[in-house]
Amino acid sequence: MRLSDSYDADNYMGSDDPELAEVMERSRQDYECQSHSYQSASGSTLDSRATSSTLNSQSRSQGFGSDHPSYARMMELQENINKLETEIGDIDREIGTLQATKTFCQENLQKAKAELDTLKYGKGKGKANGNGAPSGINYDVDSFVWMGGLKNKMKEVFGIPSFRLCQRGVCNANMDGRDIVCVMPTGGGKSLTYQLPALMTSGVTLVISPLLSLISDQIMHLREAGVEAVKLTGATSKSEAEDINSRLMSLANGRDIPGKKEIKLCYVTPEKIAKSSKFVSLLQKLASSKNLSRIVIDEAHCVSQLGHDFRPDYQKLRVLRQLFPKVPIMALSATCPPRVLQDLLTILGLRPVVSGTDANGDGTVYFSAPLYRKNLHYSIQLKHHEGSRVMEDMTAWILKHHPNDSGIVYCLSKKDTEKVAQELHERGKIKTGVYHADRSDSEKEMLHTQWRKGTVKVVCATIAFGLGIDKGDVRFVLHHSISKSLDGFYQESGRAGRDGNDSDCVLFYRPQDAATLSSMTYSEKDGQAKLHGMLSFAQDLKQCRKLQFANYFTHSSQLSLNSWSTEESGALDRCGHCDNCTRPQDEIELRDVTFAVWQILKIVDHIIREGGDVTATQLAGLVRGTGGGGFNATSGNRGKRKTTKGKVQLDLDTVCGGKVELKKEEIEYLLVELLLQKYLGERPLATAYAVNMYMTLGPLATRFTRINRADVEAGRGHRIQVTFRRAAKKAGKSKEKEKAPKAASSRKGGASTKGSKSQSPSQADDEDDIDEDYEPQPLFDSDIDDEAVYGEDEGLPDRPKMEYSEFEFEDEEDEDHMDWSASYRAKPSTSQQVRRRPPRKRQKTGTLGKITDVIEISD
Repeated sequence: MRLSDSYDADNYMGSDDPELAEVMERSRQDYECQSHSYQSASGSTLDSRATSSTLNSQSRSQGFGSDHPSYARMMELQENINKLETEIGDIDREIGTLQATKTFCQENLQKAKAELDTLKYGKGKGKANGNGAPSGINYDVDSFVWMGGLKNKMKEVFGIPSFRLCQRGVCNANMDGRDIVCVMPTGGGKSLTYQLPALMTSGVTLVISPLLSLISDQIMHLREAGVEAVKLTGATSKSEAEDINSRLMSLANGRDIPGKKEIKLCYVTPEKIAKSSKFVSLLQKLASSKNLSRIVIDEAHCVSQLGHDFRPDYQKLRVLRQLFPKVPIMALSATCPPRVLQDLLTILGLRPVVSGTDANGDGTVYFSAPLYRKNLHYSIQLKHHEGSRVMEDMTAWILKHHPNDSGIVYCLSKKDTEKVAQELHERGKIKTGVYHADRSDSEKEMLHTQWRKGTVKVVCATIAFGLGIDKGDVRFVLHHSISKSLDGFYQESGRAGRDGNDSDCVLFYRPQDAATLSSMTYSEKDGQAKLHGMLSFAQDLKQCRKLQFANYFTHSSQLSLNSWSTEESGALDRCGHCDNCTRPQDEIELRDVTFAVWQILKIVDHIIREGGDVTATQLAGLVRGTGGGGFNATSGNRGKRKTTKGKVQLDLDTVCGGKVELKKEEIEYLLVELLLQKYLGERPLATAYAVNMYMTLGPLATRFTRINRADVEAGRGHRIQVTFRRAAKKAGKSKEKEKAPKAASSRKGGASTKGSKSQSPSQADDEDDIDEDYEPQPLFDSDIDDEAVYGEDEGLPDRPKMEYSEFEFEDEEDEDHMDWSASYRAKPSTSQQVRRRPPRKRQKTGTLGKITDVIEISD
């Protein structure tokens, strides 16, 4: 019997004292609560009569009976409370049981993982560290259980007998299902590191690549090797796309299609991920069925704005980790400095990197290979300021060194690609093709095929061409103009010699090109700093090219010097085969140009004080006493132009003690070096049609502008020395003049006739139609029709055919033929014809390209 059944709260022990009755009632209620809790914990339920009695007593003590509206609600709530407390007690017991089960499973999981690691990695586990604790996983060993299958498949399918660089480690990490960042030089074999594991695992590997030509090239190679690889791009036909989607859907559903092989690799562009929700949905179904084995992002540096080739569509790939959290992601790049790497990890949602030779269990495994490639021979060729002479030199170089080899000539603009291809064919009967963004996809595909077959020997292209192209026998890469950055130049030149054989990487350089690139890069993030790195490389006549690359990437990109070490040589050893290593020392000379620098900076200071603006070209002429001897000046408040003062004459004797006694070419190189060393600066000025770069004083200019001539001549203050080439002997004038008329008559579309008006400096060929767009416009812009491929059926001559213009030009010392203060035109010319600069007579022949190259500054 329960206590509540044995008494009446109103007459308990016959007490008439209301206070005592209240105390007793509270005591009884406390007892009832304790009893309820005990019974709930033991799995019992409360007797409804106790609840009813309690509520009855409370109701009467509060002055209302069982017929009061609150009474029913109280009874309902109390019943609900009892049920919930009972349910909570049941859940607590279940939680206790599940927790015990979880602990048991966790213990067994750790044991299973340890045993699996032993079986998988074997000797791949690192040795114990200094504290006796085991270190991480070393993926760069042969002891993994799948290694035998990898090697057999590699030889059987790709015909490759052994791994090179860090390929083995990357393949092992791939087979282990790890997130990976792999940085390998162009031609290092990055593609194998995901293509080979794709053949060894179930499901499809998704490869995201920026350019159609790269995708086409990969598909071509894989199909030739018998690998089922497909692409879904804008160039894929509707019927083919439907077939591919159907096969992928069948794979996701676990069904085989009779007569169809399983797709192992599917190539897409970033736009496919960003704009096709249907395709993303298909990928999610593949991932759910565990048939999306990995996601590969090629040219992954494009994801970062800090990289040299940022592409906005790549940033949309940040959704991959969110959509596919359990699918391994692999990022590949040829150049990925630390800042770009960190940005890449953040955008793609990857964990911090761990070493591929000492990896923990959950980090992103990082691999890198030495960036130095000993089979590439770098050199800088002096580029003549006359376009015809440039092509004459380039043609002669190709015919002398690689008359029957495949090569690439990179040009700055679309117009230049057309012009260079035509000139190479006309001058040397070289079979050339053209690639730029205006070519159709079919033309690109055709050029790609003919270039690989050898029908086309030399492709003249804008910078996107060749990105990832797997053509091993490219024996030379020429740059008609400098690249925007040394990063870009390294990657572009690295498309030579991918088969490991000796190849040449040659830059045709002149300081005039610096202004063109400067106007293009001034608004880009770190654009000027990157360009200056490229200019420093081009200007240097003494330091080994390998060491220049190592210093640049180590300091500007903070890469380890070990990236430039090989088994044969250390990072600080000279390569011994670049132009600066092989150049005889008697071909260069060191001269003191401190007084000339003082003169130049004094002139710039005077021009600025007078409200004038001068480009580098104008300055090069003014300091030598040419160019009309004056400059245009304006006046206005706080830099706002209001009034044109007109042309102001420059009195060199008063300003700086006379004209600068250096040759034109020497001054041009000196101006670039002063810009690099912060003695000079540039100021952009945008107009409706162009961006002009004007010279100004740099932060170090006061070292010279604050002192007078006497101090400079007395040797007080900073001293500047310049390394010049020793001037070569000039060829006889009479001999050149005999050749000129004959050569001119043999060229199509020769120079303009006499009487044509001279083209203004701002209309120089190299400044028109600049193809600044580094976006991945469908890559393979090439032309295989009669207008784009030159000399398909013609043989090559045994000796270069040298040609000269039929016109003589004015003294190069007196007037510039081309304005190298080039400005980037916002509206490129729409003319499809190659414009040629009208000639001007001259009295003697100059010898550009034989004088100064590089400057060294010592304080």
